[in-house]
Amino acid sequence: MLDVETAPRSRMNKDLRREAILTEAIRALSEKGYHGFSINELARRCGLTTAGILHHFGSKQGLLIALLDMRDRLDQQAILPLLAPEDRRVPSTRDSCLTTLRAIMARNAEQPEIIRLYAILRTEAVVPDHPAFTFFRTREMAVLNVFRDMVSDLVPDPLSTARQILALIGGLEMQWLRESRIFDLVAEWDSAISKILPPPS
Repeated sequence: MLDVETAPRSRMNKDLRREAILTEAIRALSEKGYHGFSINELARRCGLTTAGILHHFGSKQGLLIALLDMRDRLDQQAILPLLAPEDRRVPSTRDSCLTTLRAIMARNAEQPEIIRLYAILRTEAVVPDHPAFTFFRTREMAVLNVFRDMVSDLVPDPLSTARQILALIGGLEMQWLRESRIFDLVAEWDSAISKILPPPS
């Protein structure tokens, strides 16, 4: 990853500079949350001026949404290659569901800073006036729809099961962070999801 403080500015094109700023913003936000960090502080951490940050993102809110959009895009790009070709569409068998969900959890276990960032922002964004409120509400509904479709042939109430899966992901990740990652997140996931999607009797 590019270090904004040491990379020669003359060689940094706009996209690389935006990426470098967003990378540093992830660190700042995962430490302090949206309300606890400032554009001025981010500019100091990046070795830029406040105007330089705002030139790329327009506002603190614009930076936050750009960061969340970037993380979603990178996660999708990272997870797809982990799946077998037949699993890249919406899975319908128990095995394909478990494979897809496990790939998501394995990816998350590799990036605790990102998980902490999302945990903080999701909690802050439960109030409607938070700038990420709409982002997380839209994202959650989209994820629920995907999970519902994944399990629609496997359980009697797909939406309820989708909510349980989403709650399990968030709950395990929160415990994992709070307990300083002392347990195997993926192993706990494997154990817990087998209760929600048990093997056929």
